[in-house]
Amino acid sequence: MTPRARSPLSLAFLLTALLLPGSAMARSTPEDGGVGSGPLALRVNPAIAAPGGLVAMVLRTYAPRPIKQGQVSIRVVAHPPGVALRSGLTRKSLTQPVRPLTLVRVVVYSPLGDAVARGSLNGLADSQVAQVSFQSASASINSADGPLAVFWFQLDPSVSPGDVFDLSLDLTQTKLTDAAGKPITLAPRAGTLTVRAPQDPFAVEAEGASGVAGAPAELGVSTFEAFPVSGGRFTLTWDPRLLAAPPTVRMDPRYGQSVATVDASQPGRLVVEFQSPDSSFNSVPGTIVAISATLAADAPAGAVSPFAFDPAGTWLLDPQGNRIALALGDGTLQIQ
Repeated sequence: MTPRARSPLSLAFLLTALLLPGSAMARSTPEDGGVGSGPLALRVNPAIAAPGGLVAMVLRTYAPRPIKQGQVSIRVVAHPPGVALRSGLTRKSLTQPVRPLTLVRVVVYSPLGDAVARGSLNGLADSQVAQVSFQSASASINSADGPLAVFWFQLDPSVSPGDVFDLSLDLTQTKLTDAAGKPITLAPRAGTLTVRAPQDPFAVEAEGASGVAGAPAELGVSTFEAFPVSGGRFTLTWDPRLLAAPPTVRMDPRYGQSVATVDASQPGRLVVEFQSPDSSFNSVPGTIVAISATLAADAPAGAVSPFAFDPAGTWLLDPQGNRIALALGDGTLQIQ
């Protein structure tokens, strides 16, 4: 294993980066659906699983807006459609499972731990509908942005690597209310479930951002399926001229427990090294490392930079301390 990089950052910065709740670091904008701005963005994260494996279908938001109760409905349908038949059926859906999922459980998060949820999964001729209804006496659901709920499914072993299923929110059956009982307007964002071959490496992606000069930028490192991680390091690089200052880092405990050190001392380079003694890190997939920054005010419109992993400085370890096979995907930083 490569020798550890020690952080030159102060203890105060580490506490800020690692311990602040999501609401303290979130920025409310018309696009993310922050308080008083506009519709709340509700996203179904992309998911990946092997035939017969466990699927984590994560619902997330991008801004805190406390929710007292609600219901969310997700339609799961095979994609691409192939040759369309009447009633929305396809030739592929008649020869392969149109009900690829079996519901295992549903979890809804609230900081006070008082969320009560009930999940269901119904089959239609050409699709499945996953639904969860929930409530919180404290109205603390989504008081911190990030993962709101997770559906856990078993994927049918007869699906084929390369199969893709569309995951879309049904707004006619999706309703959220705030602490005062008022409805929350939603901006839905669909996702996909992709079937991988059992021997394929786990996908890890560097999430870039696009925005106007001087605007906040939310970056990150994302996974798409749950697998136990006992530690590791992420090293990310970019053109330092596109960010106004070194980024800050947050690792949400809803994705698993970890203790991290952060080195942002070198312009255009960020190193996040961490340990998870109970190997719970990435027990929920998603933006396991959230990175906040500000785009440089003097960056010219149209400027583009890779937001990329340094493969030599990036790895994850399994519970036995062995390196996990990863497929690293890079993102971009772009000034509009």
